[in-house]
Amino acid sequence: MNDESRILKKEIVLSEDREAFVKVFLFVDDLPKTVDLNIRLAGRASRAEVTMLYIGRNKDETEMNIAIVHEAPETYGRAIIKAALFDESRLTVKGMLDIREGAKGADSYLLAKALLVSPKARAEVCPYLEILTDEVKASHGTSIGRIDERQLFYLQSRGIAEEEGKRLLLAEFFRDAVKSLADEDRRKFFQSSIA
Repeated sequence: MNDESRILKKEIVLSEDREAFVKVFLFVDDLPKTVDLNIRLAGRASRAEVTMLYIGRNKDETEMNIAIVHEAPETYGRAIIKAALFDESRLTVKGMLDIREGAKGADSYLLAKALLVSPKARAEVCPYLEILTDEVKASHGTSIGRIDERQLFYLQSRGIAEEEGKRLLLAEFFRDAVKSLADEDRRKFFQSSIA
């Protein structure tokens, strides 16, 4: 795969009133080097909800640049990124919530969580907010951590092998994010990513 084909670049413009965009991106095999996603909420009360599920293995390395730009009043934007990083994989997430002057009543949120499954895996999350008007909601939540050893020990003390315990904890980590997937897609995600 050449470097040019390893770039996922999308600009989504919601220009109609109450227009909506809801999408789940699965990044499991054949990962992009770069993800550039720019969502413009230009129609009054337009909504965008984007979920990105990422599994990094070996020496996979990806940079995600995600921007939600609120241009119109009463817009709603959500970006949820959940990643499990194995081996020596690396993920960088740069998320921008940009609320422009004409976007009174905007509601924007970015959540990025990375679970480092191996000691050599790395993640970096950089959230940015730019707010140019009043009467808006804008916030972010980020976390980078490892599998909780106490939870793993508890499962092992109940007779669950270590690898199976890790699979259960990974499934729990992704549970909320995959609930909007069709049953078949959810099954494929868990079989290919947490096997």
